[in-house]
Amino acid sequence: MAKNNVGRILMTIATCMYGFIPPLVDFGPTHATNPLWIGHARFHVVWQVLTMAYIALISLYLLWVEPKNRQFSTKMSGLLGLSVLGAFEINVLVRSLYNGTLADPNGVPPIMGIIDANLFVFTIALVVLIAGWFIESANLKKAIKQDQQVLAGI
Repeated sequence: MAKNNVGRILMTIATCMYGFIPPLVDFGPTHATNPLWIGHARFHVVWQVLTMAYIALISLYLLWVEPKNRQFSTKMSGLLGLSVLGAFEINVLVRSLYNGTLADPNGVPPIMGIIDANLFVFTIALVVLIAGWFIESANLKKAIKQDQQVLAGI
């Protein structure tokens, strides 16, 4: 693994965590096909999961397809991921305002019986995304500085 790709790889891992794990879980019996959920709630969860998957595809395109401006593409990919993961974390904090819960009794069980699976996975994804974004941004700044020195004949 090339050292200069570590940031993008971390951002890719986080993007896959929010974009491609939820469809595997949420399109099953604990969410979209859960007979205890009303049809409108199932509609919204499918819409949300598809939106997150499409945002992840756009983010991966920005990260890996040769962009004209890699700094801009990295920033946009980070902001898209932050919008998904940040919205989740904010929702965790404000769920009492609308009587929301992290899980249903017939939903995904807590990890080791202690911590909500979504909270665990998405918090890790947020940390990985921010770490990767920081590393990638630092790499890009360093590369730009080196390019400027070469152009200046230093």
